[in-house]
Amino acid sequence: MLSLVTRDAYGLFLLGFAVIFVSYKFCRRRRGPNPQGLPFPPGPRPLPLVGNLFDLARVDEVEAYLRLYHKYGDLVFFNALGKKILFVNTFQAANDLFEKRSANYSDRNHSPMLHELMGWDWTFGHMPYGERWKAHRRMFHRQFQQSVAHIHWPVQRKEAHSLMRRLLDSPDNLMEHLRHNAASVIMNVTYGIKIVPKNDRYITIAEKALAGMAEAANPGAFLVDLIPFLKHIPEWVPGAGFQRKAREWKDAVYEMRDAPFEAVTAAIKEGTASPSFVSNLVSELEAGSKDSLEKNIELVKACAGMAYAGGTESTLSALSSFVLAVILHPEVQAKGREELDRVLGHSRLPDFPDWASLPYVSAIVKEVLRWSPVAPLGLPHMATNDDEYRGCFIPAGTTIVGNTWAILHDPITFPDPSVFNPDRFLSANQQNDLSPLDPLSVAFGYGRRICPGRYMAEAQLWISIACMLALFDIGCGVDEMGRPMPKPEMNFTSGLIRHPMPFKFSIRPRGEWARTLLEQAMDGD
Repeated sequence: MLSLVTRDAYGLFLLGFAVIFVSYKFCRRRRGPNPQGLPFPPGPRPLPLVGNLFDLARVDEVEAYLRLYHKYGDLVFFNALGKKILFVNTFQAANDLFEKRSANYSDRNHSPMLHELMGWDWTFGHMPYGERWKAHRRMFHRQFQQSVAHIHWPVQRKEAHSLMRRLLDSPDNLMEHLRHNAASVIMNVTYGIKIVPKNDRYITIAEKALAGMAEAANPGAFLVDLIPFLKHIPEWVPGAGFQRKAREWKDAVYEMRDAPFEAVTAAIKEGTASPSFVSNLVSELEAGSKDSLEKNIELVKACAGMAYAGGTESTLSALSSFVLAVILHPEVQAKGREELDRVLGHSRLPDFPDWASLPYVSAIVKEVLRWSPVAPLGLPHMATNDDEYRGCFIPAGTTIVGNTWAILHDPITFPDPSVFNPDRFLSANQQNDLSPLDPLSVAFGYGRRICPGRYMAEAQLWISIACMLALFDIGCGVDEMGRPMPKPEMNFTSGLIRHPMPFKFSIRPRGEWARTLLEQAMDGD
C-alpha cells in the first residue's frame, strides 16, 4: 500500500532528496542509547540513513508483524526516516501501557495524509488527546454506553429481520446484503434515515471515504507521513499520485459527514425527523441558548459522522468473517443450531431477551471477534512524553501500535488460535465481558481510546448471527452442476479493516417453516 511516490523514477528522485534532507538529523538520532542511557526496545536492525523504512509491511501486515513478534518479543521497535514506531504484541504489555499509563498513551500522531490531505481531522477517533477530544467522547458515550445500548435493540432487531428477508430472496448477494444491513442500522440510529435497497447515495460515498481511511491508516502506507514536506508537491507532478487520491477521498469524507446531517436538520425544521442520535441532540440544543447551539452543532455533526465511519465497515467485516468461519467449521454451525432449536424450537426467532439463554451463540460472536479481528492493528496511539518500560526507552512522539492480531492469537491465552472454537469462551475462567481485564476487549481498541460503540456493535452481531443460524444452512458453494465445491481459502484483505477476500458459499433456508417464521417476526416489527 505504499504510495505512488515510490513507483516511478521521479518518485525515486523524491525519495533520494528526502533521504539527503533527513540524513544528518537521522544519523545523530540513530538507534542506540538515549540521553538517560537506556536502549530502545528490540527490533530489526536499521539500515544506514533510511532506518527501518523497508521493514514496514505494505501487504500481509498481520503475518509480517507476527513474525517480528516471534523473533523480538513483546515489543518491536522501528525507526523509519526518524519516525519511531513501537508494536505492542502481548496483552500484558498492552495493559501496562494503554491502561495503567493511559495518560501517556492516549494521544494520536498527526498524519499529513489522513488529517491534512484527506480531511479526517474532525473525527474524535483521529483527534489528539485533549479537551476537544474529551468533549466529543462524552457526547458519543451518552448515546452508546452500555447502560443505554438496549434502546437501539428494536432498530437492530428489525434490520436483522430485513437482512434475513433479503438473504431468502437473493442469497447470492450476501456481501451486498451485509453492507446494506450495517449501513441501515447506523443510518437509522444516528440520523433516523432509511436507506434505499440499492445504489444508496450515502452507502456509495461512505464506501469511498472509508476505503481511503483503511488504506492510509497503517504506519508507512504513504511516504508523506514519514516525509511531511511531500504534502506540498502539486498533484500534477509525476510521482505525486497520492495527492489525487487524497483529494478524491477528502471530497468523499466531507460528503459522508455533511450530507446526512443536512438531511436531518432539514427534516427537523419541517417537523418530519424521526428520533435519532442527531435529532435528539439538536432538539436539546435548540431548546437551550443560541450560543450553546452554535457552539455544539459542529460537535453533534462530527460525533454522528464518527458513528457511521466506525460502524459500517467493522460490522461488514465481522459478519462476513462469521460466514467464512462456519463454512470452514460446519460443526460450529451444527452446535449453534442445536442450541437455538433446543431453546426456541421453531416457534419464533431469537430475540435479545434470549441472550443469556444462548451461551454458545454468544460464544460464536466472541470467537468471530477473536479469530478474525476487524482491525488487526487498530488505530495507532502516540506516546505524549518520554517513558521507560522494562528497561527500554520509549521517546515522546513514538507511534504505538497495539498488535491486536498477535494478542488474540496468543497460544497461551487462546490455545490453537487458528482454530475457530467458540467453546473456549464457555470456560469458567473467561471474563467474557469486554472489560479492560478481558483480553478480548482489544478487538475494540485500547485504553481511553477503546471503541465507545462496542456494546451496540456486539448486540448487532449477536442478533444477526443468531437469526442466520436459526433460519439458514450455510455451506460451501456449488458449481454449475450443483456439486459442492471445496472449502474456501482463508484469504483476507490488507489495510486498517480486514475483510475476507471473495469466496464461494451457499445459503439456503432450513425449511419452508423458516420463511413462515420470518414473515411472522417481520409482522411484529
